[in-house]
Amino acid sequence: MNPARSPAYRLIDLHFDLPFALFLGRDRPGLLTTQFLPEFEAGHIGLLGVALYVEDKYLPGDALRVARDELALLQDEIAANPKLKLCRTFAEIVEAEAVGRIALLLTMEGVEPLGDDLDLLRDFHERGLRALSLTHARVNAAAAGAVFAARGSPTTGLTSFGRELVDECERLGIVLDLAHINPAGFEEICARTKKPLIVSHSNVRRFYDIERNLSDEQIRMIGAGGGVVGINAIFVSPTQAGATLDRYVDHLEHVADLIGIEGVAIGFDFCAALFDLLPQTERVEMAARTTAVHFVPELRNHADAPNLLRKLRERGFGEEETEKFLRGNWLRILRQLL
Repeated sequence: MNPARSPAYRLIDLHFDLPFALFLGRDRPGLLTTQFLPEFEAGHIGLLGVALYVEDKYLPGDALRVARDELALLQDEIAANPKLKLCRTFAEIVEAEAVGRIALLLTMEGVEPLGDDLDLLRDFHERGLRALSLTHARVNAAAAGAVFAARGSPTTGLTSFGRELVDECERLGIVLDLAHINPAGFEEICARTKKPLIVSHSNVRRFYDIERNLSDEQIRMIGAGGGVVGINAIFVSPTQAGATLDRYVDHLEHVADLIGIEGVAIGFDFCAALFDLLPQTERVEMAARTTAVHFVPELRNHADAPNLLRKLRERGFGEEETEKFLRGNWLRILRQLL
């Protein structure tokens, strides 16, 4: 990153499937240091939410094993690199930044590794888990995911285990993330909880009408509780034409218009490297059974973050607003909840 264009602060992205990437590349020791760390440094990244995610093919029987393997790979890589720190508290995040280390916050995307066992939630919390989304685009013992279509998600809310899980997350201080959950589950969690909620990585339905994206009403629910919506850089749409930096900023701006500048941040969900790590046969199979996703050419990995900073300035956002988008709003939530 050109120092002349670097902000005075370091950026926070609260959703990156890093442990999953390390698992896909487990035959390449040191992948975090050799491939991802240079991108983090080029993008001036200060903190990342790193998500445990288990592929469908390992469900249900191997979900716990794979999640633990992902965490072990992450811990090994961090232990070998003094530039990184897995943080459990807000104080540790501040300390990491003070000494120039990149802070990593352990999250979980889909609670399949827990089965229906709250003791496993407590175990992962002891291991550092600090944020959790109940689902991906599937049904599990806690809840149902939202479909990548305008309608068709399961209409049920949380299961009894899901309600117990939500309550225990609030008790333990695990941040509840509503990314991917179906509309009924989303509404139930908002009604059930007292602390601010987040959506770590999503887009808005105003620009593409699928239930995976957030309606204006859902965005207002998050804002009403003092929460934050992270904007996803991977667009689900029929064509590539709409996957632009300007459209990304449109999503940021729309959320800000609805709930204020303090309610929106970044959750890039960079996936291009994950696809590259998959065997070719699996890439073809995935493309055949999933909704089309499109990468923003100027925003494909963390090294491209300066392009977003430039675009925000072009669109007339001031320094204070830009800092809130790229860092300050996530810091506020983490200070409150960790």
